[in-house]
Amino acid sequence: MRSFSLLPALLLTPLLSYGMSFNTLCDHAYQGSGEMIQINGAITSNGYEKSSVLANEPLLLEGGASGIQGKDSTPSGIRYTAMVNYHLKKPALQEAHAHQYDEIAKALHQEAQIQQHLIQVTLKHHWFIALIEHDKITILRGKVTSAKEATAIAQKKFNAGRISQMELLRLQGDERYAVQELALGEMEYEHAQHGLKEMAMIDEEIIVDDLPFAFIADDNKTQERINNAGVLQTLNAQIATLNAQMKSVPYEGNEFVSMGAGATYEPTQNSIDFRLSMPLAWGDKNEKKIAALMAQRSALLHRREVTHQKLTMIIHTLLEHLEMKEKRFNDSILTQKIQKNLMEMARKGYEAGVVSQFEYLATKNSYYDARLHTGELKRDYIDEMNGLEEKLGRIWE
Repeated sequence: MRSFSLLPALLLTPLLSYGMSFNTLCDHAYQGSGEMIQINGAITSNGYEKSSVLANEPLLLEGGASGIQGKDSTPSGIRYTAMVNYHLKKPALQEAHAHQYDEIAKALHQEAQIQQHLIQVTLKHHWFIALIEHDKITILRGKVTSAKEATAIAQKKFNAGRISQMELLRLQGDERYAVQELALGEMEYEHAQHGLKEMAMIDEEIIVDDLPFAFIADDNKTQERINNAGVLQTLNAQIATLNAQMKSVPYEGNEFVSMGAGATYEPTQNSIDFRLSMPLAWGDKNEKKIAALMAQRSALLHRREVTHQKLTMIIHTLLEHLEMKEKRFNDSILTQKIQKNLMEMARKGYEAGVVSQFEYLATKNSYYDARLHTGELKRDYIDEMNGLEEKLGRIWE
């Protein structure tokens, strides 16, 4: 990455009251993110659910009593039975369930990481826009000062009868327009700061002291970035979760082996009883469910392939756009330098009395407009870069 300039951040420092590193700003935003709060809650919940599913089944006490009647219809007494039953979950099913919840945990942690990356992308965009708006305010303040100075000189000339009222009104109109531009620029800066403050839940103005603007370019890591895009990671996690779920489906309906031990008391005899219950899985219910899960997995695999192809196309297209926008920006910088030289020439001519006040003022405004145009091109580049990083689900590094 090519660093553009630290000057905007240095100029901003005296005006702001809350300086921090980009990582610190991100940490604040993570804590204030509703999505992060919900994901962290799901991670905790998944841990408890796993413990619940893998826990031993409770013992079941079964008892009964019945009257015994002989063949002569004479009551012979009462029979009592009692048995303690224990359900033993099949070890293979326990392993499958543990693997399933482990995959869910991995997916949730990955989702949390993806959400953090998206927060970073948004914060970076807000900060760069804030820098643009601050630079714009600096330019517009210079424009307002120039307009006020020109109006003051014109007023004196008008009072001396050296210029017409129309010329004076024109300069006064230019001053009012410059003041309105400045007010709008200050409002736009406040909007950019509000985006930062809302995400970080900080009331004071924010300055990031270690994130200068930099252009990005295609390199030998582009394909690796595409392969690790957030949307592809999400699809991979969903596929892994389905694979884990399929391992437990064959046991549905025959999860347990039940064993019992008890005793029976009758008037004529007593007995010790044992019971073993093993469910038998008949039919194709589970096979159909596995087929359904495989169909979902097949769709996800296809979607992942198509998404990867689309990402490859759009990322390379966006990189081409960024290269063009960078060239336009650099051309604008050259134009800006030319306008600055013209302004200096006009200033010397004005001081020497060979250039009129209106011509000098027009040259100064052309220089200010060139700087503002450069800022707009930079904003355009930042917006395009933000779109690329949103597609990848992470900051370009």
